[in-house]
Amino acid sequence: MLTNTHLSNYIRFFQIISDMEQECLISQKEKHQLKVNLTLKDMQLVNMIALNTDADEEEFKYSIINYLRKQNQSPRQRQGQKIRCKSTGIEMSPIRLIRRNSVSKESKVTEEQLIQQIDDLNDSLVMILQNENKCILTPIVTEKLKSILEVIQKTTISSPSTTTTKILQAEETEYCKIVDKFTQLYSDMKKHYTDYLNCHLLLMNNNLSYETLVQSVRVFVKRLIDADQITYLHIRDDQSQQTYYSVEDQYIITNDKQIYNETQLIQPNKVLLLDECNFYPALSEQFKIKQYKKNYLIKLNNQDIFVCFHINDQTSIINEFLNLADEFDIFEDLNQLSIFLIETIKQAKIQIFTPLQLSHMIQGIGIAFIRSSKYLFIKQSIHILQSKYQVEIHINSGDGMSVVSSPSFFYGIQKQVDFDFKDELNISISINGMDLNKKSDLMIYKQLTQSFNKYLKFIRQCYDRTTFYKFFVKSQDTLIFEFDKLGRLIFLSRPIPQEIKREFNINFDPKQTKMTYSQLFQNEELLKYIENFLQEQNILRDSDQQYQVFMKMEERSFKGFFIIFQQGWFKYDQKKFDLSDPSLQKELQKQIIQQETIRFIDNLEQNNPQILNSVVQMFKPRSTQRQTIHYRNSILQFEPAKLGIQHKSSLRLEDLDIQCLIPNIDNFHFNILAVDDMIQKQLVVVEILKYHNLIKEYDIPLDTLCQFLSEVEYKYNKKNNVFHNYDHGISVMQNVHAILLQLHQTNNSSILSLFNQFALLLSGLCHDVSHTGRTNTFEINSLSNLAIRYHDRSVLEQHHAAKSLKLLCVPNTNILQSLKGEEFRKFRRIFISNILYTDITEHFNLIKNFETKILEQNFGSQDEDIKLLSGMIIHTSDFTGGAKQFELSKQWSFKVNKEFEQQYELEGKLGYPQLPYMKDLHNLSVMAKQEAGFFKFIVRPLWQSMSKYLDNRLQKQVEYLDETIQKWEQIANSE
Repeated sequence: MLTNTHLSNYIRFFQIISDMEQECLISQKEKHQLKVNLTLKDMQLVNMIALNTDADEEEFKYSIINYLRKQNQSPRQRQGQKIRCKSTGIEMSPIRLIRRNSVSKESKVTEEQLIQQIDDLNDSLVMILQNENKCILTPIVTEKLKSILEVIQKTTISSPSTTTTKILQAEETEYCKIVDKFTQLYSDMKKHYTDYLNCHLLLMNNNLSYETLVQSVRVFVKRLIDADQITYLHIRDDQSQQTYYSVEDQYIITNDKQIYNETQLIQPNKVLLLDECNFYPALSEQFKIKQYKKNYLIKLNNQDIFVCFHINDQTSIINEFLNLADEFDIFEDLNQLSIFLIETIKQAKIQIFTPLQLSHMIQGIGIAFIRSSKYLFIKQSIHILQSKYQVEIHINSGDGMSVVSSPSFFYGIQKQVDFDFKDELNISISINGMDLNKKSDLMIYKQLTQSFNKYLKFIRQCYDRTTFYKFFVKSQDTLIFEFDKLGRLIFLSRPIPQEIKREFNINFDPKQTKMTYSQLFQNEELLKYIENFLQEQNILRDSDQQYQVFMKMEERSFKGFFIIFQQGWFKYDQKKFDLSDPSLQKELQKQIIQQETIRFIDNLEQNNPQILNSVVQMFKPRSTQRQTIHYRNSILQFEPAKLGIQHKSSLRLEDLDIQCLIPNIDNFHFNILAVDDMIQKQLVVVEILKYHNLIKEYDIPLDTLCQFLSEVEYKYNKKNNVFHNYDHGISVMQNVHAILLQLHQTNNSSILSLFNQFALLLSGLCHDVSHTGRTNTFEINSLSNLAIRYHDRSVLEQHHAAKSLKLLCVPNTNILQSLKGEEFRKFRRIFISNILYTDITEHFNLIKNFETKILEQNFGSQDEDIKLLSGMIIHTSDFTGGAKQFELSKQWSFKVNKEFEQQYELEGKLGYPQLPYMKDLHNLSVMAKQEAGFFKFIVRPLWQSMSKYLDNRLQKQVEYLDETIQKWEQIANSE
């Protein structure tokens, strides 16, 4: 018994028997028998495979044929057996392995028998030489066969029956070709969409650049609908046009009245074929249709966006897919595909795309098109039938039956057969001229039925496969490799983590197609494990390794195998964690989220190396930052104002009677920078408090309110900070107010009580009180009094909270006089928690935790949920300036970068480490590059996450951020 048979031998065996079936050397039944025998470990077959390890392909095939002869029948019987044309065609004599002395000298052949044998030989030679999948013939043998064929065809011997035989044979050959076309149609479409399902491998790259992303999308579209390029045109509010060309990957802006007028004539839910002689000359020129063979134009539903798919290469099996959109009502699929393409291309430059995000979207869109591909199969089947029959198509759309007649080359036909495709559109055809009493017609009918049913089964398998993929795409700690029966990689659940790649010496190239497991894995121990496992034919085996292998079996046939890696990125101590304890479960969940956050940041830096020396570093958790402490060589002390000292009030009681004239207090267009009057600024705060009825509800004395706001304004502005001043405090409070108004319109409107809203609004106003104009890093590196007091932890945030609460402890400025005992202490806890969430080093942990928790069905039922949501709102509001239109957003950017410049200069004078992202900010291109990265990697994901929770009610602000990112990138590239 052989024990060292390698998997590579089996893979070669499967490939060879597939080739033999295509070459008509074995039947489909015999191929299946070979697979079953191997699965059952028939030792004669296992030994035969092992003995042919080094044999050439022809010797291997000869061994397989001999094995089948011994299994089924004697060689003499085998020699006389007929095989079918490919899968179910007409029975024909195979190439016989005839020895030179195999014909008896005494045997005599009559003239009629000789003529019949010559006719049979002629037919066989024609089939061999014309077959697309030729038998394995050497050039010399091929030339000899052609010579023999020419001699036979020149032979003048005939008999009365020969002509009739040839006519019948010609007819049978024609029917056989039709049968083979159905078989080939199924094979071609299955291969095409199987290859499409593998295109997500292009995305499984840890360094997913913009160029790679765009190229992957192009491949996706090509394999899905055969489009080589796309162009889309957006009619903007002022009737100007923004056009994107994928071939140049660029946008242009035009203002052509004729283009606008032509777009108004195009109806949605229609596919329009543009050509040079159409009614849309301006659009045709804009879309550059002369550069392509075919151009299909669609208008998206409820949008002034027009997408043109360009096709050059029309050799693909699916080149007619777009023609079917109107006939078979698949426009919605095209609409979803177009939206995906536009948003992906547009967003790729302004937001972070992870491979898993795109893979998930591609899988979802792709399966919809695979479902619709059955209509292409139906259409191609009709084309095949039209070569012999007249065909009528019946489509019952629900509004009545429509009949589409198809031309035929034969007329005067009486017989008719109906074929129902059993589709939701109730598509059926009438085949005129087909008679199921005739063997040849019945054979074609059966092959049509078999091919279509097999394709429907393939679609179901694709759906199951996609569902399986999408499940594992969500997995954070599992890595799945799937290989087909030839050992080629066809699925990878996510980019390969660096630690696994290093440990198992994995050599993965997304651009290399049909990569085998032996090319992928260079680890000898892993390769040996795989081959031994599959040789044992186990479905699944427990393993103490970091990986497991299991086989895919279908109807007892080997279909491939999976390798699953458990990354083991987080391990907990079972002795430390008793998972039956709810409090310890929370602690474990917290640690898991922290680990996920760290891994996310690591991947972010690996995929985007430009952020390593950017302002994004400020937002990393302190545990992941490298701390460089330089003891101060000069004492920097920021003495706080002494408790109880009152400053001149900027807001008097009588000022409360003045009307607030600042617009947009209740929305996101609010602009505090347009106001110089301090009284008007103070009235914004009063108006917000009044809107929520907080003054009345908490019995706030108006004179105390005036004194409190005056003190807050003084503490903000006493250092004359360019950015961290009272304008910023009011803007953050106003943005919290605007977000709360959006929250009130969702199903979660009651999640925050009035008490929590009051604490949130007040902490928004006070979150940067007494700001030093420097960062926490500066405070720590300088060993300032604040850093020493707060032990380097959220230094400034604790300072802001302490300063604000001190004001609330002084009778003249205590606007919380109505809160007593435990109620005041609760308010204080919430107030501090909110301000601590503005520590930018909590940014990634906050987003990760928030996005995880909101998926829970009972989110909002616990105090921790309220705390998390409040923190998310105030942290989002802290970046309100960036979510404005670019001209206003730019003003806030200049202000904060001015503070960074001042800090960089001071660090240089004092000998402290200077942060690289604060250098040369006076240079516009340098600042623009920093701002583009800051908004792309920090601010936009934050606002997007907040908007998603609010039913996308902040989408306009996200779009402003997109515009801001693009503008800064243009400035950075133009300087």
